[in-house]
Amino acid sequence: MSHAYLRGTLLLLLALVLGFALMGFEMLGSRYLYPYFGGGINTWASLIATVLVALMLGYLIGGALVDRTMSPRLCGGLLVVAGVYLFTIPLWVDPLFGWILTAIGDGMAGIVFAATILLLLPLTLMSVFTPFAVRLLLVSISFGGRIVSYVYGVSTIGNVLGTLVTTFTLVPSFGSRALTMVFAAVTIACGLLMVVANRYLHGEKA
Repeated sequence: MSHAYLRGTLLLLLALVLGFALMGFEMLGSRYLYPYFGGGINTWASLIATVLVALMLGYLIGGALVDRTMSPRLCGGLLVVAGVYLFTIPLWVDPLFGWILTAIGDGMAGIVFAATILLLLPLTLMSVFTPFAVRLLLVSISFGGRIVSYVYGVSTIGNVLGTLVTTFTLVPSFGSRALTMVFAAVTIACGLLMVVANRYLHGEKA
């Protein structure tokens, strides 16, 4: 198999895994918010809106960064930061959400604020990967449409699997906090892989 084929396969595999982790953690987000703000439509609206904003910011930031420096190492470093943030969440989420409930209340402002603190930073940093993957795979404008469709298609498959498997299998089996640690470890591992394989993913044969 060619170097380009293996490199493309690795990037698409990363897109699948990160897509799974991103939507899996959104599902966990509802579990963290529920004891304080309930599980109704207001909570879900805040979660979905926060995730969409995070995706938008991640795509914008990732696109700007990859045009300046097409460095897998930079993207990997941002993924590591996202994973470390996820690792810390069980340490502060209960006292912080309790304070938000007391100080701001359980209305729109309180729920949106809590969802933003919980999700915005890590999911934004995870979303940076997508434009990096597109640019790293783009060897010719002639194949641009297909490359974009591959990356977003595979990432969306990961999103769907992350939503369903997390909700119906992983949460009942392991619980929210343990799964948060798993998603954190997976995100860090993906980031470290990009750092270590920087030259390879950039298209250079080491």
